[in-house]
Amino acid sequence: MDKSFAEHMPRDGQAEDELLKRLASNEKMADLGRLSAGIIHEINTPLSVIAAASQMVLCEPDLPESVIEMVERIHQEVQRLSRLARGILSFSREDDGAEGESDINFILQEVLTFLKYEIQKRSITVSEELDPHLPLAKASQDLLKQVFLNLIVNALQAMGSCGCLTIGSSLTEDLRIRVQIRDTGPGIPKEALEKIFTPFYTTKEPGVGTGLGLYVTWNNMERLHGSIQVESAEGTGACFTLFFPSS
Repeated sequence: MDKSFAEHMPRDGQAEDELLKRLASNEKMADLGRLSAGIIHEINTPLSVIAAASQMVLCEPDLPESVIEMVERIHQEVQRLSRLARGILSFSREDDGAEGESDINFILQEVLTFLKYEIQKRSITVSEELDPHLPLAKASQDLLKQVFLNLIVNALQAMGSCGCLTIGSSLTEDLRIRVQIRDTGPGIPKEALEKIFTPFYTTKEPGVGTGLGLYVTWNNMERLHGSIQVESAEGTGACFTLFFPSS
């Protein structure tokens, strides 16, 4: 009779293990958030110098076309790294990503234009199946760009060289905006599908992937008040489907 009520309660070992894992994961993310500001500052300082230098070079007269193309490429990559750095900081933010209105099709095409060099280098065919009559989305343009950039770059990396990337947009019956990003890569194993949005989980070679890209995407979709699903099987490619609230 002296035992507490809690001691009489059934104990679910599996649930406790899962809770401990989640707590450990949350602690890792909290640590990452505390470190992010200092790390990003250290990264952004040299990036700013490189960006300014590349702009100065482009102002020089009579540059060969090959030099102009290379310096423009350097400038683009610096901008990409800056966006990546800002994306890492999103772990510690709590702002509402659904503030503002955005043209989904325009942003998709903007991201594809940004990745044009990478797409051509890999000999990837792009098929756009965009609904021209979509309403605006209740979403931050910056977060949308991060989401689409992450997923499209993942698709390109999965396909390697050659393959087909299909980008589609449409309106659902309940007036949500649906975006699908489909590739013809090797597909995702079933065991990986269950963990694909887990922080620090990656199927890439050590030193190649951090295991944060898809977690950042999932986190951004939460902030956008949207949702994300993935369908895949080994040998059939992968399809990520995203849903956004419309205006």
